[in-house]
Amino acid sequence: MKLPAFQFYPADWRKDPAVQSLNFHDRGVWFEMICLMHESSERGVLLLNGNPMPEDALARMLGLDKQILTTTITTLLSYGAAKRRDSDGAIYSDRMVRDEKIIQIRREAGKKGGNPALLNQNQTTKDKQIPTPSSSSSSSSSTTVIQEAISAASPATQEKRPRAQSLPDDEWVESLKATYSWLDIPTEMAKIDTWLSVNPQRQKTRRFVINWLNRIGKPMTATNTSKPNKFANAW
Repeated sequence: MKLPAFQFYPADWRKDPAVQSLNFHDRGVWFEMICLMHESSERGVLLLNGNPMPEDALARMLGLDKQILTTTITTLLSYGAAKRRDSDGAIYSDRMVRDEKIIQIRREAGKKGGNPALLNQNQTTKDKQIPTPSSSSSSSSSTTVIQEAISAASPATQEKRPRAQSLPDDEWVESLKATYSWLDIPTEMAKIDTWLSVNPQRQKTRRFVINWLNRIGKPMTATNTSKPNKFANAW
């Protein structure tokens, strides 16, 4: 599948010692090569018709003298900005190749109807998994704070929770909508998926979802006399 764009992180680019050790010219050549690698049949690897791109062809594409390009490539390789593949000698970007592998893993997981963060989860875990909706926004948190919020959740909140083990997934999600009527449950589920996609060490269990929702807390109104949830801003 042809992607129209690739992820570029300016902060990572500027913090990469290999990139920042290059002079302005070589840095610009490397960026142009990255753009060509994005268009390659093997994203992240500099290929032409499926074979390693010859330097004279690359020089013409970049509008450079071949000798200058050869010197630049030597610098890119020696500083570690570019890598050369042992199997065929093709130049590649280690970051782009790794990112492409992640994209492929997520794509295969999507075909199976799951989030890649859930693929390695033990299906016999105590907390049953729930289906994975598509993600639309992002959120971040501290694992320590999450565990503190779990252990200190109020009894009143515990009584309102649906029994995770006794309901099928779809009915359980519907029960969440009733229990947390002040929340948009599909939106929160999407936020959870996005957070888990960048924190694959965590698992999407029912307990995790419940504590995610509990941390938000019920909004206060003029007629609401209930005590505010002290964990509302725990994340």
